[in-house]
Amino acid sequence: MQDRTYVIAIVVVLAICCLGMYVAVSGYLNSNPGAFHNIVSSFQGTPVVIAISTYTPVPTQPSAALPKTPTIAAVPSPLGVLQTITAAATIVIPTIAPLATRPVASPTATGALGLPSCAGFAFCPRGGEPDFALGFGGESCPRNSIIGRVVGLDGRGLRDRTIRFINPLGQTGSTMTKGPPDPEGKYDIRSVATSTLWTIWLLDPAGAEVSPRVKLLSQPYTGVGNCPTRLDFVQQR
Repeated sequence: MQDRTYVIAIVVVLAICCLGMYVAVSGYLNSNPGAFHNIVSSFQGTPVVIAISTYTPVPTQPSAALPKTPTIAAVPSPLGVLQTITAAATIVIPTIAPLATRPVASPTATGALGLPSCAGFAFCPRGGEPDFALGFGGESCPRNSIIGRVVGLDGRGLRDRTIRFINPLGQTGSTMTKGPPDPEGKYDIRSVATSTLWTIWLLDPAGAEVSPRVKLLSQPYTGVGNCPTRLDFVQQR
């Protein structure tokens, strides 16, 4: 209610002010009839200039271009040509297959310097392991003798077969295979010096050679493989 009273009061005051201004202006114009014309003419004769400011962009200074790093040609090194050739060339190394080697019996393993072919013979030479029954003096592979057996097709030893040999001095000798109480078919050649070369072969009862001749190098037993001073003759046909 109080707000309403304020609004009415303000409206009344504005109306009184407007009425006062109207009375004043009317009285002035009535007392000066040409005044209104002069005011209008003054407005029409005086041009009104409205200055509109324009925005002029500030010219930007070109940024200083960074100096380009000059390209320096690489100085060729003394190895440059060699490196270039090495990089460009492809060297092909052919793979050479190793030559096949023929297996040869090792003297340290068997004592025999490569067992010869048995073709055409009834008995074939073979190496053998140490054997206390064939050795003597409590040794299974004695260094001071050549030992072995002559074995038939049935695996049994053959007695009274002749073992012929040539000693390191080139002298020819022979020994016979034994029977009980020795192992059947056993033979031995005593007093054999170490690192001496012997040639040994087997004869039949008629004296014909029935095995190839075998060269045997006498040497101490290393404890591995066959006895180097043992050589058997095994019947194959």
